Amino acid sequence: MMFRRYFVLIAAMCVLAFMGAACGNKDGKTEQPKAKGGKAAKSEGGVQQVAREAFDVASIDDEFLEGRRMIENAGFVVRTYASFPVEEIAKKGRMLVYTDKKEKQSGGVIYLKITGDDNAPAWHWYFEDMVPDSVVKKEINGDGLWDVRIVSTKGKVLEFVQDESFTLSARERSDWIAVNASSSAPVSEGFGVWKCFDGDTTTAWKSPISGGAFLEFSVPFGVQQGTLSLCTLAAEQPRGCSVYADGKQVGQIEIQPVAGRQVIALGEGVRGAKKVRLEFTSVHGNENTVAVAELGLN
Repeated sequence: MMFRRYFVLIAAMCVLAFMGAACGNKDGKTEQPKAKGGKAAKSEGGVQQVAREAFDVASIDDEFLEGRRMIENAGFVVRTYASFPVEEIAKKGRMLVYTDKKEKQSGGVIYLKITGDDNAPAWHWYFEDMVPDSVVKKEINGDGLWDVRIVSTKGKVLEFVQDESFTLSARERSDWIAVNASSSAPVSEGFGVWKCFDGDTTTAWKSPISGGAFLEFSVPFGVQQGTLSLCTLAAEQPRGCSVYADGKQVGQIEIQPVAGRQVIALGEGVRGAKKVRLEFTSVHGNENTVAVAELGLN
């Protein structure tokens, strides 16, 4: 009987020793995984933070190879490509920073949304007199929404505040125009130019028609097809519009008095242009302001 007890005790000790060895540590204690630099990674509900971040590291050649080629063909180079918050479920967010080849004059920032194997821009900022270096999310005004801070290679800082100049929930776009556009003065802050690019067809940029109402935006990679997409409201609809490409008038178009989306071919004169300006010369009805709910140019 005594021998049997000793045998059971020895067997139990062997099992405990084997379990400790299987965990890869001494004395059966659980050892924390080591991160780079020899420091232990913090546990995040059983999932290691470093492992999660490593899995989410973005590879431009895997996700955005065609986009990188498009950027390079336009005379720019990709500076950084990294993960960024996205508000929609089942989507991934990416921020891409590009500069001119000499990194001395200009550059831009593109906010991409990745859905499976598909990717598309939601926002694209372009700066003619600044070379962006990095982008970080920053809560600037205390409203609980992530804002964007862009730092240039020379230390200049630009800040974009959500619901004041952009939104992270904007829909994916099919074009690559820069949405940090300029315009004639809006009727108030709530009708700023960014309302043309927020993906919401119930909001709009509005400006008085008297004195010249216009929208002007950069197309850093050049206009491809020359197809203008306009979405108008039921009221304050634009009618006559002059089109300028790189400072030269290339056409005059008429917009139909129909609320909703219209697609208009601008012609060959606009193809390849790096800057496009739309000057609205008249409106339908007796309105004294012009409104554009959404705008795109492929």
